[in-house]
Amino acid sequence: MIEKIKVRELRDFVRFLTVVLLVPWFGWFTQSMFGVEIEFEVEVVTFISFIVFGSFWCGWLCPFGNLSYFVERIGRSLFPSVQVLPQGKWDRRLRFLKYIFLAGFIYLIIFGGYDYFFGNHVEIYKGSALSFTFLKMKKYMIIMVPLVIPRFFCKYACPQKAMYNIIHRFIPSLAIQRDTKRCVSCGRCNRECPMKIEVSKKERICGEDCISCFNCVDGETCPSKIDALSLDFMGKEVDVRRFSVGVLLIYFIATYIALKLVH
Repeated sequence: MIEKIKVRELRDFVRFLTVVLLVPWFGWFTQSMFGVEIEFEVEVVTFISFIVFGSFWCGWLCPFGNLSYFVERIGRSLFPSVQVLPQGKWDRRLRFLKYIFLAGFIYLIIFGGYDYFFGNHVEIYKGSALSFTFLKMKKYMIIMVPLVIPRFFCKYACPQKAMYNIIHRFIPSLAIQRDTKRCVSCGRCNRECPMKIEVSKKERICGEDCISCFNCVDGETCPSKIDALSLDFMGKEVDVRRFSVGVLLIYFIATYIALKLVH
């Protein structure tokens, strides 16, 4: 059964589900089940999932990233001639912005006493004029800018992505592995990467802005006779489809348990 599942179709279905159903209706569900309205993202479960399953949340479950993904697709259809993709030094400089935003939030957490991950997110955004401006600009970076600059928020502005890039340097639980002996440097994996990582020039990708969308390892990108790319979890090669289905089940079950225990 699992062998018949196409990774991209499953991922896009989950993305659609989070944007259209889970995000708008999750609060109603938790209100009726537990007597309190809760966001779809349960911070404790999400944080642990990043530690254990790498950036799977980013590519599959993040409401902001998923909404940007569909806005990006609309933009490519409606405005194909005005698509902008920063290159070279401009791309590198823009990617550094999210680390500046992260530093600002860390400052507010340490010196302002705000709880970013497990408290009221809006409160920390109101902690300074800059963070409040970031909050007001966030919706435009998610639902407007991607019309012409694909994955703008994920690549350049998400402070959580910056933090998890750093974490995954020290806890490399999930990684894309490239067999340099098999790889023929055709560049197909580079073109398929929404974050524009040069996969064909790296032996191992962990963090480095990877969102674990699995475009490069889903079996439709790297030629089957070459099969130079693989997904490694805890140092062992795993099947992409089984891993994806397993993590989704674990995440939703863990979220339900967490809600049940807390509320």
